[in-house]
Amino acid sequence: MESIPKATQEEITQLISLEKSILSESMEQDFSKCQSILYKICPEKCEIKLLNPNSNKVQEKSYLDINFSSLKDMKLSQSFKHLRFFDINKVLVFVVNSKNQHCVDFLEFSFPNKTNGLYFQSWVKLDLNKSNYLSSLTRLSSKVAQSVTFKGFCIGYPQLKRLVAAYKHVRELGLCSCRLSIPNVPDFSKALTNCQIQELSLFGSGSYDCSDWENNLDEFKNLVQGLSSSPELRSNLQKVHIGASEMNQNEAEHIFKENQLGEVEIIIDDH
Repeated sequence: MESIPKATQEEITQLISLEKSILSESMEQDFSKCQSILYKICPEKCEIKLLNPNSNKVQEKSYLDINFSSLKDMKLSQSFKHLRFFDINKVLVFVVNSKNQHCVDFLEFSFPNKTNGLYFQSWVKLDLNKSNYLSSLTRLSSKVAQSVTFKGFCIGYPQLKRLVAAYKHVRELGLCSCRLSIPNVPDFSKALTNCQIQELSLFGSGSYDCSDWENNLDEFKNLVQGLSSSPELRSNLQKVHIGASEMNQNEAEHIFKENQLGEVEIIIDDH
């Protein structure tokens, strides 16, 4: 197998030195230099777009997109492990198996110190309880400032409780296209102490191939009742997004009203 070139210390130093001045549309030379370094460190693993970076603030249009697959993970692990990315507006991570140590290494060692949003997706309905991601995801939660979305996972009550407790400070929480197992009414009252969540997206999670709320309506009711156990969430939650094929608007509004969440706007999304 062809060896993967590692970045030299000089190249890594160059990358770090570019952290605050890198990549505006008018800085083509710096753009080319940084892209060269990045792709040598993690070839074919990430796409980075950083615009108008002449500020200490996280840039609005910047993002890091990493799609983990076995061949690329090998490249990532050889060159990437202890290089921490600079602050980025949004981080998107895609996984295809439940125990990808390269993904864990990224979350532990290379995740930015600050990002406004995290999008973490499984392509194959991975069981979060059987994966090795949950602890890393909860540990890095303080680095995510505004929004987090988990998509395509099987999530039981214990894992859900850990996630909402870790990310209760964000404005937007997404549990999309997830198979949520809520056979009993959960108690989130302590987990959601000082909760700041204003928007909750459950889009896709009620579909027949996920939680199938049409035939498991009690589990949806259990979830809503559990969320309402938090006075802070009842006070702050403003919007909930649900897929159009998953639940009737009137039915959803009735369930929320029954649980002291009648002021919440229920948005039935078509896509």
